[in-house]
Amino acid sequence: MIQIVRNFFIALRQIAVGDKKYYAWVGFLSFLIILGASAYIGQLNRGLIITAMRDQVSWGFYISNFTFLVGVAAAAVLLVIPAYLYNFKPIKEIVLFGELLAISAISMCILFIMVDMGQPLRVWHILPVIGAMNFPASLLAWDVVVLNGYLAINSVIAFYVLYRLSIGKEYKMSVIGPLIILSIPWAVSIHTVTAFLYNGLPARPFWNASILAPRFLASAFCSGPAIMLILFQIIRKLSEVEIENKAIFKIAELIAYAMGINLFLLGAEVFKEFYSGSIHSDPIKYLYFGLHGHNNLVPWTWFASILNITAFFLFLFPKTRENFTTLNMACAFVITGVYIEKGMGLVIPGFIPDTLGEIYEYTPTMQEILITIGIWATGALLYTFLLKLAVPVYTGKLRFFSKAQMVTAGDIMSRRIITVSPDTSADEIAKLLVSRHLSKAAVIDQNNTFVGTVSEADIISLEVGQGADRKIADIMSAPAAPVKEDVKIQELGKILADRKVSSLFVVNKDNQPIGAVSGNDVLRALENIRQE
Repeated sequence: MIQIVRNFFIALRQIAVGDKKYYAWVGFLSFLIILGASAYIGQLNRGLIITAMRDQVSWGFYISNFTFLVGVAAAAVLLVIPAYLYNFKPIKEIVLFGELLAISAISMCILFIMVDMGQPLRVWHILPVIGAMNFPASLLAWDVVVLNGYLAINSVIAFYVLYRLSIGKEYKMSVIGPLIILSIPWAVSIHTVTAFLYNGLPARPFWNASILAPRFLASAFCSGPAIMLILFQIIRKLSEVEIENKAIFKIAELIAYAMGINLFLLGAEVFKEFYSGSIHSDPIKYLYFGLHGHNNLVPWTWFASILNITAFFLFLFPKTRENFTTLNMACAFVITGVYIEKGMGLVIPGFIPDTLGEIYEYTPTMQEILITIGIWATGALLYTFLLKLAVPVYTGKLRFFSKAQMVTAGDIMSRRIITVSPDTSADEIAKLLVSRHLSKAAVIDQNNTFVGTVSEADIISLEVGQGADRKIADIMSAPAAPVKEDVKIQELGKILADRKVSSLFVVNKDNQPIGAVSGNDVLRALENIRQE
């Protein structure tokens, strides 16, 4: 245990390592956090009166952001199901980054709840054991349980996976499998309970809809994955993490289905409210057309509707969702559209008109906006730091070993490899090597057995114009000479030196390629051992 704690603090050093762009990004977020903290101190000193919330509209910008972020956190399940339950490899390799986003989103949710309470000491009242949670009668108590439980589940899964990777081992499904299964209904529960917080207020007819919880989930599975798609593209551009287009396009396809359901449920609710023509339709009239001359949200509502419908069609057709220009446009549209629809477009109309028929139009004050920006910056900084810890471990650059004689090729290898069949064309393999920034690929037969290697040099050696249609079998190096995953580090270093090569493919006992190891991997492992 002492060694684990020591290794954790060694890994924390990664947070302080970066280029000028990294330090500028951290500095920018820190500046926003300071602005938000300053505004929050003003709120603590003067109270919630400095916000625009009043008796008529007692929830505002903070709860709007909270509701949106709960959906972002719940959306991690959209990666968990195909990755762990269906073993879809392209998504399985990136699900960790989705879980880290869920951790950051839940942390922001908790911060928004705290600032909305006014005095932070009120938090004690809803804590278990210490305070009086009024569980299970209080829906707020349920929210505390599901949010903190989901945070704990994702934290345990993510850090266990990182721990196993940091010592060069695969994670064991027997350990985290039950937690993964539990995380699926738990992800549904955090947004369902949030919807019930609105449903449980009988004096607010705008929220008294049985389809509110399904709408929450459908919109969550639109906006959350859209944020992930943008983050995944940034991660693979700024790091050596390999994220296949196949994974991005599959997530985009899932978003299309979720958006279709979300728009259908919204349309059903709009029909019910307008067709009934009862007094309870006043909130939705205010939202879409204004009420008695009050129409602050009308332009925002129609703007969000246009963005959501446009994004749906961009995600729906393969031609546009597999083009990164239109894909990123669709992601930006759906994030913005759902943020408006599920934020101010959900919270504020529920209070208008109030129970006495009075209309109070709410617009967030500058203090609320600054505090909100500060919390978002805190979440972004947390996610940045989590990535700084995760990426070196994920890519194999950070490993911890207690004894050099116990370290093997399987412990220090990188799992970023390309495998191709002998009948792959030279032109195709060249594009793969360039797109994934690798210098060689492993050639496998129909049984996934290692039969050779093909490198940049092999392809470059072909005459211009003659290599495009040539097959890998014609130019690959064979017979291949990989190393077994159980080869000790001392022997591995000798093999690299004797063969005068910079890297070797690693195979398992069935001679199937599972990774690649380089001289830098050996040197890095030896350096890590010396530090321990």
